[in-house]
Amino acid sequence: MTGGADDDFRPGESIVERRIRLAAEQGEFANLPGHGKPIGDLDETYDPLWWVKRWAEREGVTAAELAGLIDEWRKRD
Repeated sequence: MTGGADDDFRPGESIVERRIRLAAEQGEFANLPGHGKPIGDLDETYDPLWWVKRWAEREGVTAAELAGLIDEWRKRD
């Protein structure tokens, strides 16, 4: 194959890396939400329960309600 997209591999580039590079060159990543903005909470220390806190915030669950759910879950085991 000559002149096709299959010839566009760069030395040491994986298939995934190639597809990402080609998509970026074609503008597939342009105008994504948050483009050019800093990543939130990047400077925060790691919290293993980050997903629980985000879920509770998104769902409007209070800490007391969450504690009740955890107690209920523990009683089932």
